[in-house]
Amino acid sequence: MEKKEFKTKKSAKTLQTAREAGYFGKKMLTSALEAQKEGRPIGWSMVTWWEGDLIAKAMGMELVYPENYGAFCAAVRRAEPYLEIADAEGYPNTLCGYARNCIGYTKTLADNNLEVPADAPGGGLAKPVLLISSGAACDARYKWFQALGRYLNGVPVWTLEMPQTGLKEFYLPGNKEKNLAFILEELKEFVGFLEKLLGNKMDYDRLEEMLAQTLKTLRLAYEVDVLRKTVPSPMVSQDFWSVMIPHLYLPEDPEAYEFYQKVYDEVKTKVDNHIGAIPNERYRMMFSELPPWHSIGFFDDIAEKFGIAMVIESWNYHAIKPMPAEELEGVTDPLEVIARLSYHKFTEDNDTARRYDASPGFFNARYLQWAEDYRADGFLAHPLMSCRPATYTLLHTKNSLEEKLKVPGVVIDGDIIDLRVFNPDEAFSKMEAFVETMDHYRELRRKAEMAW
Repeated sequence: MEKKEFKTKKSAKTLQTAREAGYFGKKMLTSALEAQKEGRPIGWSMVTWWEGDLIAKAMGMELVYPENYGAFCAAVRRAEPYLEIADAEGYPNTLCGYARNCIGYTKTLADNNLEVPADAPGGGLAKPVLLISSGAACDARYKWFQALGRYLNGVPVWTLEMPQTGLKEFYLPGNKEKNLAFILEELKEFVGFLEKLLGNKMDYDRLEEMLAQTLKTLRLAYEVDVLRKTVPSPMVSQDFWSVMIPHLYLPEDPEAYEFYQKVYDEVKTKVDNHIGAIPNERYRMMFSELPPWHSIGFFDDIAEKFGIAMVIESWNYHAIKPMPAEELEGVTDPLEVIARLSYHKFTEDNDTARRYDASPGFFNARYLQWAEDYRADGFLAHPLMSCRPATYTLLHTKNSLEEKLKVPGVVIDGDIIDLRVFNPDEAFSKMEAFVETMDHYRELRRKAEMAW
C-alpha cells in the first residue's frame, strides 16, 4: 500500500496539566514491567468502567490496558507495524483497531519467547497471567481476548458481563434490582476465581479503601466537566483525551486524585478569569465518539483556522455523574457498591433519553443533554471503519440533534488506530463548509427563541 504523507501535527494541548498527564500512562506500563521482574501477577484488562479493575488490583494484581496501549501506539505513529502483523495473521481490517494493534503486539511478544521486545513502544505490555474482558458495549472486546490464546499459551480469560437492557425495559418493575443482583453474583464468582488463580484471599479492607478513593476521584473529574460548560470553553477535547487516563484507569490511585485537583484548579482559574482554551472561540462543537488518536492535532488546526472549540466529547470516556445518596444508602458490601457504580455508567442517561424520546440512553441521549448544557453549535460524528458500537448510533444522534435542538452535524470518516484511512485534507474541507451550516442553524435557534 502506498504510504500517505500526513500534515496533521500532534496536539499542542491548552492545559499545562494535560501536558503532564502522560505520566499516568507511563506509570501503568512501567509498574507492570517492574511487577514482572518481582514475580508479581500482571493482568491485561479491558476498560470495564471499574467493574473488574478494583477487584483485581485489591487482590495484588498489576493491570495494563491494551485499549489504552493501542491509542498510545497510534498517537506515537507506531501502530502500523502491529496492524500489518494482524492483517498477515488473517484478521480483517474492519476488526476493532485496538484489537488489531494488540494482536500484532502479542504476536511479536510470542515470537520473542514472551519477553517484551526491546523496541516496543512505551516499553511494551508485560506478559499477563490473566485477561479480563468485558461484555459491555462490544462483542469484539471479549472475542479478541479469546483469540489471544493462540499466542499466550493458555492464559485464562474472564469475561465480566454488564446488562444493557433497552430504555423501556429499564423502567419495568424490578428490572434494575434483578440486573444489580446479576452483576453482584458475577463479581462474587470473579473474586472466587481470582483467589484460586492467585492463591490468596481478597483483602476487603483494601478494596473498600480503593473504592472510597475511586468515588472521590470520579466526583472531582465530573466537577471538571461541569466547569467546562462555561463560555468561552476553558478546556477542549484535546486536553480531555489526555487527562482522562487517571480517572478511567487509575481512579483508586491517590496520585490520580491529586492530579485532578490540579486540573480542577487550572480550569477554575480560566473560568474565573474568562480565559478560553482557544483565544478565538467562535463555534462550540461536540465530538462523538472515539477520536483519531494518530491525528489529534487536527482539532488544533480547525481551532486556529475557524475558531472551533471542541467543548465536550466521547461519552464513554467520562466519569459518571455522582450517584444519588439513596443509591448507596445501607449498602455495606463493596462488591455491591462496585456493581452499582458500573451499572450507573450505562444507565445514568436513561431519564434524559425518556425525556427526549431517544434511545439508546448511552451513546445517544447524553449528546442531547450536552447540546443544551454546553451551548453547542455543532456535532462532529467520527464513524470508524473498525468500531461498530462507536459508529452505529452516530447518524441517529446527528439526526436527533438537528430535529430536536436545531444543532447540525458533520460526518468525518476515520479510525481510532489506522492512520491510513484518515484523510486530513478532506476532513479539513468538510469543516470549512460546515461553518456556514452552523451559522444557518444558529439563526434558526435564534428565531425559535431557544436558549442559545
